[in-house]
Amino acid sequence: MIWEDLRVLVVDDNANIRRLIATILQGVNVKSVREAANGHTALEILRSFPIDLVLLDYVMEGMDGPAVTRAVRGEIDRDGRRVPVIVVTGYSEVARLNVAKEAGVNDFIAKPFTTKTLLQRIARALSQDMTLKEMETLALQRQRQLRVGS
Repeated sequence: MIWEDLRVLVVDDNANIRRLIATILQGVNVKSVREAANGHTALEILRSFPIDLVLLDYVMEGMDGPAVTRAVRGEIDRDGRRVPVIVVTGYSEVARLNVAKEAGVNDFIAKPFTTKTLLQRIARALSQDMTLKEMETLALQRQRQLRVGS
């Protein structure tokens, strides 16, 4: 899969975190980034659009990250394809991580995170052929393009 073709869903009740992640992804030429502020909206999007990766907050009102992940594993993954889910969280207690792992989460990213960490975890979850160095090069090229266009 080419990074430009990657379809990502970012789920977080904090609009600033959603925008930050979307900006980082767009910096490496990911063209399709959908956003949801809660688990229920995330599931609606997952039912309506093909998604290749979910970046998901752990703590959200109504439906938390593990609950969303269980729904993904029980409903969305039924077509024989397992959608990678990465939890992005400010909570790193072992008990919480175990609950998320048992729900079917692929990986975790602790807030605050760096661009490098986010891209490494995505690459690992997707088992992409593109290396982190190639992704960083794309991100730098994109940043230069944005500066020139300003």
